[in-house]
Amino acid sequence: MTSRAAVCLIFLCSVCANKSRNGWRLVGRVMALATAVMLLFGSVTFAHSGLGAASPGPGAVVGGEITTIQLRYNSTMTDPDGSVTDPNGDIVRSTFTQDGNLKVIVSLDAPLSVPGQYAVRHITTDVEDNDRVEAAYLFTYDPTAPPPQLEIVAGDDGFPWIRAIVGVGGIVIAVFAWRLATSVQRARGSAPAA
Repeated sequence: MTSRAAVCLIFLCSVCANKSRNGWRLVGRVMALATAVMLLFGSVTFAHSGLGAASPGPGAVVGGEITTIQLRYNSTMTDPDGSVTDPNGDIVRSTFTQDGNLKVIVSLDAPLSVPGQYAVRHITTDVEDNDRVEAAYLFTYDPTAPPPQLEIVAGDDGFPWIRAIVGVGGIVIAVFAWRLATSVQRARGSAPAA
């Protein structure tokens, strides 16, 4: 459990400790507000799916004659632009050309020649919402390394909504378990002795 979730759980437990209906109403309001915030601002996370594959890919060590860089996106995009920067910080002359709805070819004016780390900055317009999306990644050019392959770009470590739902669900279960435990203790305390 994260520290934020722990703070929320402690807050909810302290609110419920007064054992009044008003305390539970406040818990309901807090949960409704948390759900609304997740629905409103959580959707921003999924507005752009980003780069799905690249050649050379992020973090790759590649060699051979490299005259193009291939970028493939997870969602339909348009209006590609960007830059390639060499290890000395100089801009490599290049042209960004859209090749279909999901693919961009970066044509370099000359093959890569300076060994070291290159930065690829790419900018596109997401057709879903017309937002400009800018991202970048690094790869290393070593003339003795094998030529680049199309590499799948790993997404994030899971679907963020699952973590949010499990987190909120865990808090709700913890509050109800705590409430049940206090009710059982009260019932045992008020039960007549046998």
